[in-house]
Amino acid sequence: MNLHLRLLLLIGAVLFMCLTVFYIRRKGLDLYHSIICFAGALLILLMALFPDVLEPLARWIGIQVPSNLVFLIMIAYLLCTSLSLCAVTSRQHARIRKLVQEYALLEKRVRELENARAPEQTVETQGGGKKID
Repeated sequence: MNLHLRLLLLIGAVLFMCLTVFYIRRKGLDLYHSIICFAGALLILLMALFPDVLEPLARWIGIQVPSNLVFLIMIAYLLCTSLSLCAVTSRQHARIRKLVQEYALLEKRVRELENARAPEQTVETQGGGKKID
């Protein structure tokens, strides 16, 4: 593997780990996603530190240049991360829809109770009784 690519991978992995720690501290990243990010950064770091492992693996898969294997692994990682985030988004969308529906039902119930209570208040105040708050 080219020395420039190895240095780029090392710098990228370190920056990615620092960025992950920054987002964890700001509470912008939960534990599950931070583990995924650290695993990705560790994978990049291992590829940069031990490029000799990539050559036989690339030949076994049928890829002639080990740097192409690095890009293939990165693309696979990004696809898996994207799929994971799509699943989270879908679950959140379903939860939000359910909460909106529950809110609408509760709001309707409150309006019905307020409307049912309003005529009772007017009847009691007309008769000289005490006003109900």
